[in-house]
Amino acid sequence: MFTDDDNQWEEEDDDLTGEAVARFEEMLESQNPSYFDVEEFELIIDYYMQENDLKKSRKAVETALEQHPEDFCINVKVARQYLLENQPEKASEILEKLGTSNDDPDYHLTLGSCYAALGDHEKAIDIYKDALDYFYDDEKTELYHAIGIEYQCLNSFDQAIEYLKLAIDAPKDGSSYLNPFVDLIQCYSSSGKDEEGIAYFKERIENDPHDAEAWSAVADLYRRQDMLEEAIDHYEYALAIDPTLIWANMQLANCYYDLQRYKEAIDSLQEAVANHVDTALIHASLGDCYYQLHKYFDAKDEYNKALKCNEFLTEAWSGLGYIYSDLGDSQTAIQYFNKAYELEPFNDDHLYNLAAEYRKVNQLDKALSFLLDIEKHQPSDPDLYFFLSDLLAEMNRMDEALCYLKIGLQRTDKAPCLLYLMAYLLLECNERQTALYYLEEALQADPDGGPEFVEYNPEMLLKDLEIMEMIGKRKTGNGERKTEN
Repeated sequence: MFTDDDNQWEEEDDDLTGEAVARFEEMLESQNPSYFDVEEFELIIDYYMQENDLKKSRKAVETALEQHPEDFCINVKVARQYLLENQPEKASEILEKLGTSNDDPDYHLTLGSCYAALGDHEKAIDIYKDALDYFYDDEKTELYHAIGIEYQCLNSFDQAIEYLKLAIDAPKDGSSYLNPFVDLIQCYSSSGKDEEGIAYFKERIENDPHDAEAWSAVADLYRRQDMLEEAIDHYEYALAIDPTLIWANMQLANCYYDLQRYKEAIDSLQEAVANHVDTALIHASLGDCYYQLHKYFDAKDEYNKALKCNEFLTEAWSGLGYIYSDLGDSQTAIQYFNKAYELEPFNDDHLYNLAAEYRKVNQLDKALSFLLDIEKHQPSDPDLYFFLSDLLAEMNRMDEALCYLKIGLQRTDKAPCLLYLMAYLLLECNERQTALYYLEEALQADPDGGPEFVEYNPEMLLKDLEIMEMIGKRKTGNGERKTEN
């Protein structure tokens, strides 16, 4: 329980933060230098980071570093800024220079986050556990949460669940978009324990019917089971209790989005904004909905609002890329997709998008280079071999196209899309008997793929009676493999 003294201290801290932020923004507006002590800068930087305003937090850490270049705490904040900007290497360099003997809690939390971002999850766990000694009991929520996430990354779901439950039960302010409930739900789902998760959260609801996050968690697990209507009901219960619950707002909109009920998704997101839940992801999601409705002007407006809140949000950069791609402006689309790729080089969707746009503008070698980059990360992806072989065929490099298809068929256990493409390219090479063999295999694996196969070259294939008869038999069910009762 908080005492009156605790509440008074929090109010005084909020007042100090408000005063410091107001002075800092006045300085930015007037462009007249002003001095702040280290404690004021810490309040200012933390405020902007919590608000996810990375532009202003960047300006704050740069100004703080100018005024207090040797201060330990300021340098830790600089490292945290680099982490938020997806630059863990730079953050790690700063922390290494500071040394490891300091007992500052933020230092240990940031150091653990660096190792986590660099993929060394076991090291991150060790640092986070050591850091527990530097935090009061009512300050350990974020650490428990971080430890749970690292165990989750190692697929150690039982241990992850243990720490995420600790994070849920520890005091928290509820202001974070990503909260322990979200990751606990993911652990239950990833470990095949959806029903156990539903039972856990329903027990929390029985103990406290006003636990909005528990209502939202049950909805999440229903959504993962594609029980979207049940999920919608539970999200609405959660939001009736707490209209500012960001995750529930987002996921309710996602349910409507998955059901292609885009206007209802927009209504849900706009209600969130009306309740002062105004984040970059909310605007990006609104942009996605308007994009699906082909309201490109509204979509661009929402994506740009998202980027004003967070210029590092890849979903918004990609969204703008899709709009310009649809409008036929591939050169502009490339600029946006490239920005998304710079921010998320590990996300192959950006490489696919860039390959597609460069192909549209007939820069085929450039498109090919992006697809070959994907092969390094996704050697078993059927889409990769389909697009790669199709592109090579367009470049009149048929032998290479057929070679990649053979590799793809081996690595993907004969994906039907690759069998169909192999059949078509062999027809183009006048290797009819081999082509018919692959077409028969494709039809057996995916009888419904025949019409799409014809779309490769309708003028040629619709006139081929033997091929149309093969497709027709599968389409009418004749000759299909029997299934057991």
